[in-house]
Amino acid sequence: MNTTFTRVLVGMALAVTALSLPGALSPASAAADVDVRPLPLPIGERPTVPYVHRPTYESVAVVDPATGTDVPVDFVGDDGDSFELLGQSGKGFILRVRNRNVDEIVRAQLGVPQKTLVSMYYGDRARLSVDGRYLLISKTLTTGAIQAQVRNTSTGAVVARHTFKASTRPDPIDVSGTRVLVGGYGTPRTMVWDWKAGTVTTIASRVAYAGSLATNRLATYTKDPARAGACTVVTTITRPGTQLWRGCEEKLASFSPDGARFATELRTNSDVVRRRSLRGTLLTTYRNPNGLRMFAWETNTRILMWSAIGSSGETWLVRCEAAACERTVRGNVG
Repeated sequence: MNTTFTRVLVGMALAVTALSLPGALSPASAAADVDVRPLPLPIGERPTVPYVHRPTYESVAVVDPATGTDVPVDFVGDDGDSFELLGQSGKGFILRVRNRNVDEIVRAQLGVPQKTLVSMYYGDRARLSVDGRYLLISKTLTTGAIQAQVRNTSTGAVVARHTFKASTRPDPIDVSGTRVLVGGYGTPRTMVWDWKAGTVTTIASRVAYAGSLATNRLATYTKDPARAGACTVVTTITRPGTQLWRGCEEKLASFSPDGARFATELRTNSDVVRRRSLRGTLLTTYRNPNGLRMFAWETNTRILMWSAIGSSGETWLVRCEAAACERTVRGNVG
């Protein structure tokens, strides 16, 4: 982190101390409102999480945060391929690559030939478990049913599978041991599938879309988010009936690694990101009318966001710790 950013953080710490004096603003009213425009910000260090780097249409790589090394990614179709980084697994990186009739999950690793883990179908869902150990996908079968699968991130081999009716529209979210957290978009529900016990248990009548079994965090929609009036509810997995926060104009984007905070985006546009405590207390609002999207948590308190510049379409990855922000890398990504 550069010295300018550090000085700003020190100044913020002094300001927080001042807020504790008699007559100061209450914590709720002291939430910062930050205008995140990339160009006026100081330039800081590279992100400490991986990201896709695409300097030209003909070259794509994942930047390894541990070494700063570019890990080349091969095209599956042609230079029209789009790349979605699902995350890091060991020394490799898992990406979803799409282009017209091409839709594949691949593993890219420095010095190792790129491997296709599974071919997907439009509409199938895919993500890594929170710990990066497993690939979780919903796979449409030729019968029309949808199968939730847990796959090995090195070989793509199926570790466990459970077939649901197509109307359930399952979305596996996270796994711990043999327990898989699954959302159902048909009739909204949250389920825990235990592949060892061979059981599927419904724990909530809302559809899960984000969560972590390790930190006991769960975000659900009250109805299919494609329908009007869908709201987000934040709870724990063990007590899904106890609401910690509910938002209808905002949706949860992601939980912090320790589960103590979460970031939200607006449901209707992409120019505001908010940082909240687990119970929904507003900590910071970030704004950019040209476009602002949550990218990742760098630490339990520091976030990265894509921030746009005017109507040019240019974006930068911006790092913010509370109200202190800096630019990191230009957004020439796939």
